[in-house]
Amino acid sequence: MNLDDLRLIQVNERRSEGLQELERDFYGQVRAYIKALEEDKNKLETSGAMKIDDELRSVRSVIEGIFDRRIGKIVKMASLRASGSQESPKGVTPEELDLFEQLTDLISRSRTTILDPVIMPKLGKSESSLTLQNPSNVKIRKEFKAVRVLEDIPVFVGADGRNYQLSKDDLVILPKLNFKVLCDHHVVMPVKIGSKEYEDA
Repeated sequence: MNLDDLRLIQVNERRSEGLQELERDFYGQVRAYIKALEEDKNKLETSGAMKIDDELRSVRSVIEGIFDRRIGKIVKMASLRASGSQESPKGVTPEELDLFEQLTDLISRSRTTILDPVIMPKLGKSESSLTLQNPSNVKIRKEFKAVRVLEDIPVFVGADGRNYQLSKDDLVILPKLNFKVLCDHHVVMPVKIGSKEYEDA
């Protein structure tokens, strides 16, 4: 491992859309390389030490560039996985794989707590009426349908890739594809406002 090796890796990383495959102990090798330079610097006089200082600055700058470039790709991969992609990460080191898994988990939890309540709001329950209390405040996209659940339904994956676990009397918004199947099985029914079915906004 030397500075020229690192510069070549940096160039290849910039040119590649995906992660280039590095040796499993890549970061360990760089750490050992920097440590060796530091030890050599301490053994030399001023002029020699200054030369090694220049090399150390270059090494640190290049490895930071490599790391930043790879992290950007890993974040993108984690976002795709959190959105439902089944593609496994390729070219990652063990440290990067651990980071990928942590990011995927964090993004998945963020989708659940931030995004899901926005695009799939739960409308609440009503024991005696199927009428939405404030329909003007609920925005339903064309591919979704407001329904009332007629009986408990086990967890299933919706057409939008999300998991649903519905209980009797829940008022929820479902993808139309799932609404049709469940309606055919008589376990959900469309929510109505007065005598009119609540249509998509």
